Amino acid sequence: MPRRRPWRVRAELAVRRRCRKNELNPIRGLSRQTLTEIVRIEETRNYLWPGAVGESLRRWRCFVYEPHHRLYDPLHPGCTEWLCCGDPVLARGNLEGAMRALPRRAARELRVLVLELDESY
Repeated sequence: MPRRRPWRVRAELAVRRRCRKNELNPIRGLSRQTLTEIVRIEETRNYLWPGAVGESLRRWRCFVYEPHHRLYDPLHPGCTEWLCCGDPVLARGNLEGAMRALPRRAARELRVLVLELDESY
């Protein structure tokens, strides 16, 4: 049986590695290395889930750019889905936890995006 060429083995490994990226919620403005670090902390931290940082950033962005800054009311929820009516303060807390868990370089990239939203708020 013929042996596979080393370049073919490496190419197949790269495809498997690429599939692990955060394809559910890609965050624009972040480097590929930072996205990889975000996926790593989402897999290893018990307070995050796959796609948590992207969803939290989307929730915080929606809250900041909403004209009335409507907060989530737990006594009268519009629905039970965190993604559509979730608490923006909890989303900001998730982002803060992610920024503290990330390595310096990746945290700095994410912090730039979050601080822009904080200044707008």
